[in-house]
Amino acid sequence: MLTIKAEILKTKQKVDNTYNLKIRLTYNREVRRLATHIFVRTEDLTKGFKLKNPKYIKEADRLVRYYQELCTSLPLESSKLTISDILDYIQKEKEKNTPIDFLQFCNEWLETTKVKGKVNYKSALNTFKTFLGKDKLNTSQVTKLLMMEFMDYLQKKRAKHVAELQKKGKRIPSNRMVSLYMGSIRHLFYEAKKKYNDYDRNVIRIPNSPFENLEIPKQEATRKRAVSPELIKKIWEIPYIINANGRERLCPFNLAKDCFILSFCLIGMNSADLYNCTELEEDSITYYRTKTADRRLDKAKMRVDVLPILLPLIKKYEDYTHQKVFCFYHLYSTYKNFNRAINLGLKQIGKILKVDDLEYYAARHSWATIAVNKVGIDKYTVHAALNHIDEAMKVTDIYIERDFKIENEANKKVVEYVFGNQGELSSPEVE
Repeated sequence: MLTIKAEILKTKQKVDNTYNLKIRLTYNREVRRLATHIFVRTEDLTKGFKLKNPKYIKEADRLVRYYQELCTSLPLESSKLTISDILDYIQKEKEKNTPIDFLQFCNEWLETTKVKGKVNYKSALNTFKTFLGKDKLNTSQVTKLLMMEFMDYLQKKRAKHVAELQKKGKRIPSNRMVSLYMGSIRHLFYEAKKKYNDYDRNVIRIPNSPFENLEIPKQEATRKRAVSPELIKKIWEIPYIINANGRERLCPFNLAKDCFILSFCLIGMNSADLYNCTELEEDSITYYRTKTADRRLDKAKMRVDVLPILLPLIKKYEDYTHQKVFCFYHLYSTYKNFNRAINLGLKQIGKILKVDDLEYYAARHSWATIAVNKVGIDKYTVHAALNHIDEAMKVTDIYIERDFKIENEANKKVVEYVFGNQGELSSPEVE
């Protein structure tokens, strides 16, 4: 038989002269004691160390009833439970009944977890908090209905933004925000379940599944950003902006013109990689793609031959300290600022060439499109040249050491298709 009672241990006086009220459990002549939040002084006790203060008597009785109710479903008479089993059961039940602040968990998870796209998670969480109008939300309150209301909130917010862009005659973005934010909150909720649900001990503190059978809009197909070979040639040929002294100006326009050509002729090399790359040997740049390096066993290694057309630009932007291939990091404090300057310059170039929304990433899209549609390069080679992973070949790739020969042969054909077989092209004259 299990007996539960409150008691004060005369020998356990604290340094501040208080005593902690214990809940004593006795089962099969074994005794365990649980600490409580109640601390009393000598004046609250009788000479026999029993409670005499009505306030503490009432609270002690409440705690005894609480533990008695917790244990009512235990098969005490017919099983071979031990006192340790009973304590474990009590602990599990207490955990189940302890509310979890989902928003607090999200904040802590984002602070302590290294995850790609953390900025997107934070944006999604901040938008979710704005929608809720509060900073606390128990996991039990995260319901399918709530998430449907949040999704409706996001769609209305997007619709308002689209209407404003239409009035201004600007490009309409995809529905990426809706799918990205909903997916981010879903992932955070699954992480909370992973942390707080102990399936081995049958401690399920988050039983609800609000995203089950909830249809989140799929992200619309990526906008095709490829531009024509003729436009790439025009970007190459467009004159630089110059100062009054006749020297080329250091400005986003000139930077964008050069970096777009660099990217295109280096198989769509990202701005982050132009900014970070450190290896240039025997007219080949070796780099590790910033976007995916930490997710791949090969560190997303890529080696691109520097074709003759690029030699003037390589020399122009050479890092005089030889710490990196290019000097961009001397001009811009972060690669994000560098990328921002490029896209600012491309918008200026786009206005002159009458091209809406000309972006740096168009160089990468254009290389792939021209390679397949104009030059006849097979998609598998293009896939490899863009340094993507083929999931079907993931295991095989472990055994193969890439020499990048096929990718560079493809690049030579693409560049020659656009610029012609002219060897080293000189930079267009400054005007």
